[in-house]
Formats: sequence, structure tokens, C-alpha cells
Amino acid sequence: MCRLTHRGLLVVIPEATYMFAVAGLNLSLAGLAGLVATLRRGSAGQFSAMDRFRLREIVEFSFANALFALAVVPMSTTIGSSETAVRILSASVIAYQVAFVFVLVRRQMARGLPIGRGWAVFIGLLNFLIVLAAGAGIIWATVAAYQWLLLLLLARPMVAFVVVLASFEHPGDDPSD
Repeated sequence: MCRLTHRGLLVVIPEATYMFAVAGLNLSLAGLAGLVATLRRGSAGQFSAMDRFRLREIVEFSFANALFALAVVPMSTTIGSSETAVRILSASVIAYQVAFVFVLVRRQMARGLPIGRGWAVFIGLLNFLIVLAAGAGIIWATVAAYQWLLLLLLARPMVAFVVVLASFEHPGDDPSD
């Protein structure tokens, strides 16, 4: 259990260990993306434009997710309330999701990369679940809602990573179509 004091208030965040673990998983995923990029460059194979796009997406999402996971503890102690911290961070996740999806779509269209229907539906559903969990965090301000939110945020780069790895099996094919 993590007990933090702030201006005489006791702020208890027993789930802090979970937050730190999720942050570590996100950073590990970003590191794996870098490792895949290094190994792929060292081999005879080349990255497709879609692989480069997805590896960059993985790293960007993973770094942001790690910050969202780590921010809850210092924000709770600064504000003196884990409920208010969950509300603020959940709202921040919604703003981030909307902005970053817009950036990704623009980047994908600028590079002329196809948006596979299956991928778009799956990611659309995942993004909807992320916004739903963030909405639960705003409304109920529970750490449990924020934990679900972090889990769903972790799923986003994980799915992209699996798609990149699957594309190595059949170079030139995009398994997300």
C-alpha cells in the first residue's frame, strides 16, 4: 500500500504498484519496438512504410501511456485527492486520444498508407472503450476505472506491435486489412 501525505492529508493509493507496472510494460513495449527496428535494419529485409508508421505509433502511444500511468501518484499528492486526480487524468486521456487519432489519420493519409477496414473497425472499437473507461473515471472518479483505462491504453500499442510482427511473416502483406 502506498501512503502519501500532503499538507497534513493522508492520500492512500494502494493501487500505485499497478500503475508503476503498467508504466513499465509500456516502456518495455517501446523498447521492443526499437529492438525490432534495429534487428530489421540489420537484416536483409527492409521496413515497409506501414511498418515504420506503426513502429512510430507504438513508441508514441507507449510513452504517453507511461506518463498517464505514472502521473496519478504525484497528481494525487499535489492535489490531495486521488478522486480529483483520476478525473483530471481521465479527461486528459480523452483529449489526448482525440488529438492523437487525428494526428495519426493525417499522417497516414499524407503518406498514402491504406487504412484497412478490419483494422479501422477494431481500433475504432478499442478507442470507444478507452473513451468509455475515461468517462467512467470522470464520472465515478475511482481508481478501478482508471486501472481499466490504463489496461485499454496498453492494448492499443500492443495490438499495433502484433500487427507489425505478423507482417514480418509475409513481407508486403498488411495483416490488418
